[in-house]
Amino acid sequence: MTPADERIVQLLAKWQKSLELHLRYAKLPDAEYWQKQAWPKHERPNRLIVDLATQRLVALQRIVQARVSAGDPSLSEALELMAFLSNLVGVEHLERYIPQAEEVPEPDDAKPAAQKPKRAKAGPRPKATVEDDVMADAVRLMAWGKAWHELPAAIERMAGRPSASAIRKILTSKRQELERLAEAQRAEK
Repeated sequence: MTPADERIVQLLAKWQKSLELHLRYAKLPDAEYWQKQAWPKHERPNRLIVDLATQRLVALQRIVQARVSAGDPSLSEALELMAFLSNLVGVEHLERYIPQAEEVPEPDDAKPAAQKPKRAKAGPRPKATVEDDVMADAVRLMAWGKAWHELPAAIERMAGRPSASAIRKILTSKRQELERLAEAQRAEK
């Protein structure tokens, strides 16, 4: 698998987990739904929309897997470009979309002992790798015209990236280098 294939597969898996959570949240009363996550401003998706998104996601996962198995990275690369283009033209500013939902762990004392999850032994990705990924994303987005203040949110939505606050710290510490690299990339075009 190419790096683009890996990123797309990770992103689709993240979307799948999010949609599974939205299917659970669809059963909740309105007041409970809005307290489940720190939601961005959006119109609450109904069950039919979440079901449709799930069906489309499964179809896309099959297509991506077939292309990956065939050794063809062009679909993953095209999907990444489409995601960047969507971010650049502001699709996320619409209120009628399904926001990313993440599992919010309950406090350990709120769960019965039998339900307490076991901690995974695998550690986090090396800090240098995460920083390199964030830097490459930022340079690419800046070269495409993305404003500095939009970078953390845009990068956070990519598979395998840290939180916006962690991204902001990385970007701030390397701002001059990022601006120089982005300008060099723009000049190449």
